[in-house]
Amino acid sequence: MKRIVSIACLLVLVVAALGFAQKASGVNVLVLDKATDFSKFKTYEWAPGHKALDPAWDKAIIDGIDKALAAQGLKKGAPADVLVEYHAVQSEEVDLRTFDNKAPAQGQERASAQLVKKGALAIDFRLPAGRTVVWRVAAERAITSTTGAERDAFVATLVSTMFESYPKAKK
Repeated sequence: MKRIVSIACLLVLVVAALGFAQKASGVNVLVLDKATDFSKFKTYEWAPGHKALDPAWDKAIIDGIDKALAAQGLKKGAPADVLVEYHAVQSEEVDLRTFDNKAPAQGQERASAQLVKKGALAIDFRLPAGRTVVWRVAAERAITSTTGAERDAFVATLVSTMFESYPKAKK
């Protein structure tokens, strides 16, 4: 009985460590159909998802995903082997770690907590027949660059990091 408990504890620690490593990068694979041979995907088409509200962000995300798909050997075209869609959300959160909880000096104001912009991005691969999701990867990041080349570089890095978890070809 002790041996079973020890093995169970070891498995919990290994799973927790793997989960921590994955979360440390901020990227999580939420769906992976291990029966799908991703090496057979040669063409893709875009499917409607939840676009970024800002057209510049939408373009940066699509460009980043197109580039990542090209790096995997996929080309845009019909008939598509896989449908690709993305879902983007931006929000603001209060970072209470920046709140000054010490009493301010007389005549001074207490430092308020800062607002942090966050973005969440999910990318789905769906089979055209039945629209079954075979791969979904998601990431959440604090947004520090919101315009121009900095935004585009931010998105390109995020998408590139997400595609590091793209399933390798079956042998």
